[in-house]
Amino acid sequence: MSNKNSQNQFSAWRLILSMVIAWVITFFAMWAARGFDQDFFIMPRFAFVLVLSVAGAIIIGPAIYGILYIGRKK
Repeated sequence: MSNKNSQNQFSAWRLILSMVIAWVITFFAMWAARGFDQDFFIMPRFAFVLVLSVAGAIIIGPAIYGILYIGRKK
């Protein structure tokens, strides 16, 4: 039986997974904003999009981690 007062253990793999989820969400949101156009993948625009989507993942990823793993009831 688990103890309800036990603290959540930090998991680097779960944080990385949360950041990947955030990256996918950010990347597809940026692509959708361009109307899923093929021009989206042309350099240098695509390099700029990759940098922005990684930045979005760094910001949104820990929030997703908090919602999925820290904020849940055991």
